[in-house]
Amino acid sequence: MIKFFLFIILLAAIHAKVENSAEGKGGWGLNFPCWAVNNLLTRFFIGKELTAYHFYMGVMFLLLFHSPYLFIDFSFKKEFLIMGLWFWYWIVEDFMWFMESKYYGIKNFKKGRIFWHKRWLLNLPISYWISGIIGTLLLFLGR
Repeated sequence: MIKFFLFIILLAAIHAKVENSAEGKGGWGLNFPCWAVNNLLTRFFIGKELTAYHFYMGVMFLLLFHSPYLFIDFSFKKEFLIMGLWFWYWIVEDFMWFMESKYYGIKNFKKGRIFWHKRWLLNLPISYWISGIIGTLLLFLGR
């Protein structure tokens, strides 16, 4: 399991660097020329608008995380592990984005400084808590 977590950290670090290079000062795909949906569903589930960039990145990484099924048989236990890692991936990637960003950085990783993280709990975006709980539950079920 440790190898998987190290792989997640490496993948997230590279993804955060790529995303920072593309987004620049904007953050959350603000300057990307793509569609964005901001409705009751997106506000409830992710607390913000959903951009085409983030939608397709989510789908791409969901497929990437499921690529082991090209070589192994499906099982619910494996699926729980894959999805648990996928939920944790987004927390790690998002936090690494702040570590990498010269425009935001760790010093601005707080409530009121990041327009796309509106809801916070105990000094972390609420999405980290939700994804962390779901991810941990799934990892536990996949043991």
